[in-house]
Amino acid sequence: MVTVNYQSFGTSGFQLRLRLYLAGETRYINVTKLLKGEILKKHWDANAHAFTRQCPFSKENNGIITKFRQKYEDVAINWKGTVQGMIQYIREHEANGPDGPLVSEYIQTVITRLQRSRHKDGTMKGRFEDYYKLDKRLQKFCTAKRLKYNQLYLSELTPTLVNDFFDWITVSQEGKGMRNSSKSLHSIIMKADKDMLVNAEDFVRCNWHKGGNVASSQKFNSLTPEQVRMFKELNLREYSRSKRNELFRDFCLFILYTGPSPCDAIALKYSDIQRIGDVSHFVFKRRKLAHKQTVPCSVPISTEMQAIIDKWRKLSKDGYIFPIRSKATIQNQLTNNGNIKHFVGNLNLWLKPIGVALGCHFPLHTYTFRHTAITHYLSKGVPVIYVANMMGTSVENCEKIYYNNQADVASRNKVMTAMKF
Repeated sequence: MVTVNYQSFGTSGFQLRLRLYLAGETRYINVTKLLKGEILKKHWDANAHAFTRQCPFSKENNGIITKFRQKYEDVAINWKGTVQGMIQYIREHEANGPDGPLVSEYIQTVITRLQRSRHKDGTMKGRFEDYYKLDKRLQKFCTAKRLKYNQLYLSELTPTLVNDFFDWITVSQEGKGMRNSSKSLHSIIMKADKDMLVNAEDFVRCNWHKGGNVASSQKFNSLTPEQVRMFKELNLREYSRSKRNELFRDFCLFILYTGPSPCDAIALKYSDIQRIGDVSHFVFKRRKLAHKQTVPCSVPISTEMQAIIDKWRKLSKDGYIFPIRSKATIQNQLTNNGNIKHFVGNLNLWLKPIGVALGCHFPLHTYTFRHTAITHYLSKGVPVIYVANMMGTSVENCEKIYYNNQADVASRNKVMTAMKF
């Protein structure tokens, strides 16, 4: 009879595998990706072959490994062949029935993958909160439709069921959460397609929410040189009592000079500074795109940028350029990148009255400074490929999303001159 049990392994983090043994033949199946939450080695009870109560989601995780182990134990009782043959038999048998994981299990798998994917500073790379919301909303939908969500397999997710889910959100939730639910569910399906669990092409004609691209819809929102000058010289106390007035302004100006996204600017460190051709540069990969960004951003540091860096050096901690995050804030944050979201949220609120003071006909946001930077550099004749590298984006995105031709006064004047035939 095949012996089936669990064992932890490895020296880096917690890893769990199912061990199958028969007459000298041993095979292992890694089940770590099936588990939920950030599990440490101390959470595993090797004697009981189960997770302790202190383990995150201990009840759910124990249920997952019990169910996974059970299907192997059921076949092992009367199995006469090899261990590898038994594993192959179970996999083929699953492929002919309600195969693969449950919808809820796969969502948890995606969340766990994101939680284990880390930036250099230890923070998670992905945003996973919306997947939790999707899981809860799907559960409510199934309850309303008298379906058993805890028995709904990923393979049973059909285009009709997806559209019914969207219709239910529209009616019962008055459309609230439609955009995020549609985006999250589409992401789940695409990831499952990559894992060969579903066929994404089956879902192409579903009623996916097609909201406009925020950055694209705000394409023409950039500051003029005069508005930038006003922003630098504003008496901030007339518009805000915040103790962070100067930090907020310097942070926006820093984005204006360098052009990164707010999360990249917040995460910049002194260790990202390199000397290239006798000029100091910020050399870094964007947090959002680091996994596929082959060439790092390279931004030369001007005297204005250096003045901002020097200004906040004494208040910054743990090597960060700005006194916004530190090792302590990262460890104590309640949600993924919570301190970044909190800072940017407060900054955008702070910018509302500032935008009015500058005479902006649009809501002033942090991304406006990135758009302004790209438009300004292109209007000054900087090659678009150089600007794209600085900003960590593509030439195509510079054209379609960031560049505001209406604000390019220099190019407009050239055209006006050229019109004199």
